[in-house]
Amino acid sequence: MIGGKARVFVPVFDGMIHDVKWSSLADYFIVISGTQPAVATLYDKFSNPKFEFGKRYRNTIRIDPFSNAAIIGGFGNLKGEIDIWNLDRHTEFGLAKSYCAVSIEWAPNGTHFMTAVLYERVKVDNEIKVFLANG
Repeated sequence: MIGGKARVFVPVFDGMIHDVKWSSLADYFIVISGTQPAVATLYDKFSNPKFEFGKRYRNTIRIDPFSNAAIIGGFGNLKGEIDIWNLDRHTEFGLAKSYCAVSIEWAPNGTHFMTAVLYERVKVDNEIKVFLANG
């Protein structure tokens, strides 16, 4: 459609959105919404809900570079708990924890991720942790 007028309403819980991420192929996206504990939901590219990851204290989504797995974690003022999900099977295959982390990113190979406690947010105990994709 030309003109940018087509849009679809994506329902969210309690009108609050914590994070949203597209897959690298743009065939689906994940939204974390609602009051804490919040709900993470996977939608297809047409905004149809396909899977709920559960109601947990989470506010951050990172999808691996190959769109095979997702990290859904709780950072900042949350406990640093991390769930690792297989996006094809909709199964949780790993858990990790990185207390006080404020940053998390996948490695380009999709088999590792790192978390960091950064000076700009936390003035002590700065650190970097590297995890295997299964936690």
